[in-house]
Amino acid sequence: MAFAIPALAQDTTSVTFTEESGSVPEQRFIDRYENVFMTKIPTRKMFKLGYLATTYNGLGFHAAFEYKVLPALSLEVTFASRTNRLESAITIERFERQLSGRNMFAGVGGRWYFSMDKRIARQQSANNFSGSYLGISYERSLAAIQSDRVRQHFSLAYGFQSRFLANGFLDFSLGIYYVTPYLSLYDVGYAKLPGFTARNAVIATRSLLGLAFGDWKRHDKGPLCDVLHCDYFVKQHFKIRLPEVNIGINDQSFRAEVGYERKLGKSPVSVNLSIGNETDRSSYGGSWLVMAGEAQVRWYYLQKRQIRMGKATDNLSGLYAAPRFIYNYDRRVSWYDVLISPRRSVYRSWGTSIGLLAGYQQRLFNRLYFDAGVSYLGKSITKQLFKVNYGELQAKAGIGFAL
Repeated sequence: MAFAIPALAQDTTSVTFTEESGSVPEQRFIDRYENVFMTKIPTRKMFKLGYLATTYNGLGFHAAFEYKVLPALSLEVTFASRTNRLESAITIERFERQLSGRNMFAGVGGRWYFSMDKRIARQQSANNFSGSYLGISYERSLAAIQSDRVRQHFSLAYGFQSRFLANGFLDFSLGIYYVTPYLSLYDVGYAKLPGFTARNAVIATRSLLGLAFGDWKRHDKGPLCDVLHCDYFVKQHFKIRLPEVNIGINDQSFRAEVGYERKLGKSPVSVNLSIGNETDRSSYGGSWLVMAGEAQVRWYYLQKRQIRMGKATDNLSGLYAAPRFIYNYDRRVSWYDVLISPRRSVYRSWGTSIGLLAGYQQRLFNRLYFDAGVSYLGKSITKQLFKVNYGELQAKAGIGFAL
C-alpha cells in the first residue's frame, strides 16, 4: 500500500507598503475680499464721482480724476460743489445756485501709496489705487466768498482709498488743513493777519463715497456673501456712523450719529431709530449745537422675492422705502460787542420734518454697514407740529460699525 503525502503549499503572496517622498506645491491663500476691493485689478486712471463729508468745508458733491504716474505715485484733479456748510445731509437745490462760483471748488494734488511697491512685489496687489497713502493738495473756491477773497485749502493728509465691487469706491483721510482767509465757514469780524496764522490750521477728517470709472477690465464675480453678509439672519443691530471731526486752536466741530434698527417679526418691515449730533464751536462768534432724533419705518420691498429665489435671507440689507419723522433742536450762542462791552445771546428753536425716503442698506464683513438714500421732506420751523413751511430734497450716505 502506498501512501501519498500531499505537500503543504506555502502562500507566496506578499503585501508591501512603500512611501514616496515628494513636494506638495505651495498653494496661495485666495483672499476672499479680492473680488470686492479689486486689489488684483490693474488700474492706471480713474474718474470718481461721490458724496463728500467734511467739517472744515461742509458737505457736497465731489468729482475727481486720478492718474498713476508711477506705481506708488499719482496725480489728482478735483472739483467739488458745496451744498451745505453744516448739518449731516446734503441739500439739493437749484442747479444754477449749486454750480455757482461761490459753491464750486477746484483743486490739484498728489498721493504717495507708500506700501504699493512692496505689495506688488509680494503679489498682494496690482498697480492700482487701493491702499494707504500720504497726500498733499491745494483747493480754492472759484469766486470770492469771504471778505472779497477766495477761500483756499492747503492740506497734508494720511488716508485709505479702496475700490468697492465693480464701480464703487471709498476714501477716508485724516489730515492737517490750513485755510485762508478764515477757518470759519462764514465771514468773521476780525481782520486777516498777514503771513501764517496758527488759528487757521486744523486737524480734520474727510469722507468720500461714490462711483468710480476707469480702465480696468471686468471679471467674473466671486463669492461675495462672506463679505456682504447676505447669508446671515439679522433681526436687529446697533449702528454707529463714522464721525467727522475738526480740531483747531480756535475752532472745533464734531458730527456723529448712532441708531438702532429692528425687524417686525418675519415681515420685510423694520423700525429704524437714530440720534444725530453736530456741534461747532469758535472762540470768535460762539457755538452751535444741533440735535436730531429720527424715526423710520423701513419696507425692504424686494426681500421676500429675493428669499424665494435664494438670493437673500431674512436680514436688514437691500433696497427700502420709508416714511421719515424728524425732531430737530437748535441752540446757538453768539458773542458780540456793544460799546466795547461783550454781550452774550442765546437762541433756541425746535422744528419737525416729515417726508419719504428711498434708500439702500448693506451689511459688510459682519461688523460694518453702508446706508444711503434720497428723501423729500416737508419742514416746519415753528412749534406747530403739522405746519409745513417749506420742502427740501436731501441726499445722505454713510458707513460705520454695526453691532
